[in-house]
Amino acid sequence: MSNYTVDQQLYAQKRVKKIKGFYSHLAATFVVLPFIIFVNLYTFPQFHWFWFAVIGWGVGLLIHTSCFFIDARFRVKEDWTTRRVNQIMESSGSENEDFSNEKHYVNAKKRIKEIKGFYAHLFVTLAAIPIIVFVNLKFVPGFHFFWLAIGGIAISIVLHWFGLYGFEFLGLGRDWEERKMKEILKK
Repeated sequence: MSNYTVDQQLYAQKRVKKIKGFYSHLAATFVVLPFIIFVNLYTFPQFHWFWFAVIGWGVGLLIHTSCFFIDARFRVKEDWTTRRVNQIMESSGSENEDFSNEKHYVNAKKRIKEIKGFYAHLFVTLAAIPIIVFVNLKFVPGFHFFWLAIGGIAISIVLHWFGLYGFEFLGLGRDWEERKMKEILKK
């Protein structure tokens, strides 16, 4: 991958992240929507409010899909900024390694930010669960909806964790990202 400019490599990394996000969103559809439908039909079968969630989720997935494919089809390959970056990199010669080191630094910094985001999500979740339980038991003690909230929160934490650490066994780990980046860079 060292034959490509830093700009091209960063574009490929962003593109791989978008692909991974799209497939994660698509996979979550088949987990979340059946759960919401089950909760609705189990708790209050007289009113089918799950259609609001299905329509909202569908609109979100449609927007995600359109952004995913529009970006792939209408990206301008060589705009002025890319040409200028390439000129600077070619004229600097020996400084290419500095660009590579900077790219690794930026990637490491981005990874640290993602890890911090996961732990912030986990902390907020652990702080929110007692509040949800308290509000439920205080105002609606006859119906323990907090279990549903805890289940949904747990699913979101697990999906966030998988997005950060655990997609290796599904074939969407770092190796897949590298292969996909090389494929995008070849286009």
